[in-house]
Amino acid sequence: MRKKTKDKELLFVKTAKDLFIKQGIGSTSMEAIATEAGASKATLYSYFPSKESLFEAVVNEAAIGARESFAFANKTENLVEALHRLGMAYLELMTRPDIIAVNRLIISESGRQPELTRIFYENGPRNIHLSICKTLQIFINKKIIDIADVQQAGIYFKAMCDAELVERQLWGLDDAPTSNKCKNSVENAVKFFLAAFSLSHIIKVNNN
Repeated sequence: MRKKTKDKELLFVKTAKDLFIKQGIGSTSMEAIATEAGASKATLYSYFPSKESLFEAVVNEAAIGARESFAFANKTENLVEALHRLGMAYLELMTRPDIIAVNRLIISESGRQPELTRIFYENGPRNIHLSICKTLQIFINKKIIDIADVQQAGIYFKAMCDAELVERQLWGLDDAPTSNKCKNSVENAVKFFLAAFSLSHIIKVNNN
């Protein structure tokens, strides 16, 4: 048996992602993925024992860069800067054309394959929410902010950053927002978020 390689694994993941988006998950067989990748079905199964495990790898691979960006938000002592970094990392990920395509795919497949929806949620949206909450908790522990329900606060912040940018792109009403549009949305989200928790004074201190 040939030795497994990271390059081959990544090839299978990228091939699966392209075919899933193009044909749908249910209509794409493991054999088709192997053939498109120029490998045997046995080789593909040696890397991924099921289509579900392959789809999970697709979701995780798509979010690799985003995880690094979210972690970067924790490398500052400035709350406003950390929130800006979180918001931009979130929008840069969620408005990527491939991520929009995967979201549309999950919506179309959810009724037929609820297990895929669970995999997507736990490895995608849930991880984003946890990353936001982790950063908020750091500042709570440092007594910089006082938030009773960090989980709910994370949900609010994410929704404020979105400001329909993701939804409108998802529905095909708008193209991907520009960097400036994302930045403006995040700046407003930070202001509203801090005001909601009576922390507006932090912005004033940050601007002085």
